[in-house]
Amino acid sequence: MTDLPPPDPGDPPALATPAWREFARAPLVPTALAATAGLCADRFLSLPPLAGLLAAAVGVAGWLLLRTRTVPLLWLAVAGLACTHHRQWQTPAADDLCHLAAPAGGLVHVRGVLVDDPAGRFDRTPDPLAPVRRRRDAVTVRVSHVRGRDGWAAAGGLARLGVQREADAPAAAAPLAGLLAGDEVEVVARLSVPATPGNPGERDYAAYLRDQGVHAELWATDPAAVTRLGRAEWSAAGWVFAVRRRATAVLAESLPAKEAATATALLLGDGSAMDRAEWDIYVRTGVVHALAISGQHLAVLAGFVWLLLRAADVRRRRGALVVVLLIVGYTVVTGLRPSGVRALVMVAVLCSGLLVGRPVRAANAFALGWLAVVVLNPTDPFSLGCRLSFLSVFVLVWGVGRWVQPAPLTPLEELIDESRPPAERAARWLGRALRDAYLVTLVIGLANAPLLIADQHAASPVGLLVGPPVVLLTSVGLVAGFLLLLSGGWLPLAGVTRLSLAGCEGLVHAADAVPGGVLYLPAPPAWWLAGLHLLLAGVVLSAASWRKRLALALAGWTLLGLIPPAAGPADELRVTVLAVGHGNCAVIETPDGRCLLADVGSTAGPAVVRRAVAPFLWSRGVRRIDELFLSHADTDHFHGIAELLRRFPVGRVTLTPSFADKATPEVGAALRALDAAGVPRQLATAGHRFTAGGVGLEVLHPPAGPFGGSENERSLVLRLTHAGHSILLTGDLEKAGTAALLAREPMPCDVLLAPHHGSRAALPPALVTWANPKLIVASRGPPLGRPLDAGAVTVWATHEVGAVTLVSHPGGLTATAFRTGERRVLVRGGR
Repeated sequence: MTDLPPPDPGDPPALATPAWREFARAPLVPTALAATAGLCADRFLSLPPLAGLLAAAVGVAGWLLLRTRTVPLLWLAVAGLACTHHRQWQTPAADDLCHLAAPAGGLVHVRGVLVDDPAGRFDRTPDPLAPVRRRRDAVTVRVSHVRGRDGWAAAGGLARLGVQREADAPAAAAPLAGLLAGDEVEVVARLSVPATPGNPGERDYAAYLRDQGVHAELWATDPAAVTRLGRAEWSAAGWVFAVRRRATAVLAESLPAKEAATATALLLGDGSAMDRAEWDIYVRTGVVHALAISGQHLAVLAGFVWLLLRAADVRRRRGALVVVLLIVGYTVVTGLRPSGVRALVMVAVLCSGLLVGRPVRAANAFALGWLAVVVLNPTDPFSLGCRLSFLSVFVLVWGVGRWVQPAPLTPLEELIDESRPPAERAARWLGRALRDAYLVTLVIGLANAPLLIADQHAASPVGLLVGPPVVLLTSVGLVAGFLLLLSGGWLPLAGVTRLSLAGCEGLVHAADAVPGGVLYLPAPPAWWLAGLHLLLAGVVLSAASWRKRLALALAGWTLLGLIPPAAGPADELRVTVLAVGHGNCAVIETPDGRCLLADVGSTAGPAVVRRAVAPFLWSRGVRRIDELFLSHADTDHFHGIAELLRRFPVGRVTLTPSFADKATPEVGAALRALDAAGVPRQLATAGHRFTAGGVGLEVLHPPAGPFGGSENERSLVLRLTHAGHSILLTGDLEKAGTAALLAREPMPCDVLLAPHHGSRAALPPALVTWANPKLIVASRGPPLGRPLDAGAVTVWATHEVGAVTLVSHPGGLTATAFRTGERRVLVRGGR
């Protein structure tokens, strides 16, 4: 082995030995890497079901037979066991309820035990663009029996039960009110398998549930569908939730409602107690980690308790034991989150070293924490919170934590420092502390930013500014609130908790108002992200001479990731009708690189932009909306506008003449949002024509003069033409509007976006004959009646097939359904 280069004389003493040596001497590190390889192999490769067991068997057999130089065989066994553990976790058992789910769903009658307390998040902040709708309370049920024709039969598996309730109903009136973890229940509900994503870029909710071991969903609309049978036998989970309920009650009794909700998130990890809009502010400003239970929380509590014990002259070994027991209890009560488990293991290993009087290798503790997370839930290492937690600790402990350590003072420097007045020494110490806090925040923020952009498409520069004071305020609130909980509300610390959280709230709200405080960006490719983390690991672990070279390589790799993706073919038009439920949003990508939107709304509310529209646009590399067409003033076609404007600049919005005349709070809020963003408006009526990169857009309706009837009857009808192909977008056209369109000369089109989401009344046979389409697309939610009858014309409903992408080029016109993967050639060549 070649000798290491001599350390840089300017390096702190901690950097004299490169960090990679500590990892190379830690025996658990290769074990953790082997487990990770096994997890990734099962998750990303199509391995045979028994591949993991075979690898484990080969590794163990080789170790038993060879007995010398067999450590790599043990690593192979660990990788095989991790692979098998992941496969078993995600594969439903033979008796799982999900096997009874029919494609269209059906009613089932089941019994089971509640795994957790029912929860539901509520938007308490008034939002005129949010629809008045039913809210869902949700809880996980461990199924025990299912009723069939021959009576009750044994069943198994976890199912996610959702029960709707009125949006303005008080919490006490919730259908699941009074039910607790451990209750035995009987449920009559509609059974379904969690749906796969309906749009490119959309988060895979089915995969999320699968990672929790849940493979079935139960949906009920009648509160009487859930009947409590009694309490199950005592369980550890029931005890944990009882402690959580008591803690929540103490916070609610001691603090105002808003601060109590924030304290519940901070101390117990229950973010559902907070208003959705309030939680989103913490997410946007990049400081939500200060609320979510993480290793930072455990480190603060462990450090505080340790100082208290030392101040009380408790022996170090006894103090270490008390800290471990306290942190174990707190981690369990807050839900055994991956970041908490990692911190718990590392704190426990450190305290164990104090108990036995032996030094602790931090890399071993770090690897042991990773292995503990894998054992508890093999899918957690792929979650964002887990990856951010381990990455932050890695960069903090072996990177910036070593880099900011000052060189020891010389005797002369010590003498000079001692001669300074106390106020000056305090000011110097405070300055160094602030410098180090912001340096740590900057380095960890930059290290975490690519992961956050990949998962949430957002980077928060303002978080680098407010991060240290927010962490300080939440740490004060955490300690004060923790003592408040331990005393059952007896200690007079409610005021300290309230003031610290109120100060944090004010700071975060001010940060949210800073222009450019949050940047929304497309996700980087996976290969770039992998390369970035490898280079980052090299910078952290390498010796000083190599660190500078790797840092330059890391900077170059980062610049490579900033290069925008290549544009699509110059002669191609793409129109994607997104699956947004009962609503509409069609994305038009023109050959010259422009992006136009026709409507942006859904009865699901403005969150449809965050859930479906924005992720799709980012997946296509879109950063700007050149024009937004709003067909009419019904909310399910426009109430995602504020969320859209938050994430994308919009060049112009085109409205119908009657849009602004509809005097509703929703319309007023939409117009104010456009004005606040400085988006110019224009009106469009029949006869208006627009062009965009070889694409023609012609307005067929409404007419320029007065036109009575409802907003639906005045809906904008837009005809797109490109390379001899045509697509007709009809909004919610019906009744008199349809009659006016049919009075024109027939205009055959290749694809018709069904008016009014495929309503049978809005799509009469005469309209199908008039348009003569080859494909009809219905942007709708789950069917409420008979399937749409369009004669011999094929109908694709987005709630079934997912997003429908139409691609026009001189060689033809194709249609592709995202969820089913079906592809049809509608036209070969132009007309």
